[in-house]
Amino acid sequence: MNIGKKIRLSRLFTNTRSLIVPVDDSLINGPEEGLYDIEKTLKIIIDESPNGILCFKGILKNYQDLLVKTPIILNLTGSTTRINHTRKILISSVEESLALGADAVAVHINISSSFEGEMIKNFSEISRECDTLGMPLMAIIYPRFEENGVDNNYLDLKLRSETEYTKLVRHCVRIAHDLGADIIKTQYTGSVESFETVIKCVEKVPVLIAGGQKISIDEALNNTEGAIKAGASGICFGRNTYNRKNIATFIKQVRKIVHK
Repeated sequence: MNIGKKIRLSRLFTNTRSLIVPVDDSLINGPEEGLYDIEKTLKIIIDESPNGILCFKGILKNYQDLLVKTPIILNLTGSTTRINHTRKILISSVEESLALGADAVAVHINISSSFEGEMIKNFSEISRECDTLGMPLMAIIYPRFEENGVDNNYLDLKLRSETEYTKLVRHCVRIAHDLGADIIKTQYTGSVESFETVIKCVEKVPVLIAGGQKISIDEALNNTEGAIKAGASGICFGRNTYNRKNIATFIKQVRKIVHK
């Protein structure tokens, strides 16, 4: 790993652990709930000193005074839930992220989507740029496909067979690993035992779990603890953070688990 990547990654991790808060859902779903008043929400999150924030370039450009001391992961891919949400297209570049002062970039791949090949190609091209320019690359990679105009996240399979669902997630993270990801964000499989097999197959690359749809605080904390016990490096919770009544309290709770 080149020195540029090492320096930037060191800003995103504390003793190999990381707590990232994404605020990129307003492009995807619209500026609702905790993302409606984005300045207010950002202030609350930043006051709790997360290891980083994942966002699109507009937030970084318009709130740079707030974000100047917070490590930033710039999402280079996007889509909306209005049409073809599973098809993530490139909307920014590595060079632009450097100009904006980002510490890492993220590229999303949905495995088993009919657009999978296009997303893998985009990721591979960004990976080469990142290696050349010393920019860490996060893979946001989920088992997900489009069905009757909506996302299918294999939740039925997860309930029916954790073993088969875990096999899918293992494939996702190994794809990210083999394409050169420096950080992997993926779905928690449901238990310490199953997620240990996910971590084992990519043990040289830090893995963060996604929050997914909003769940109870207890479930979010249990997932965090299970992932950390399995060997994960942390969490990347968006709507499960900023859509809470008390955002600061929730961040404190998960930080105790991630960084204890």
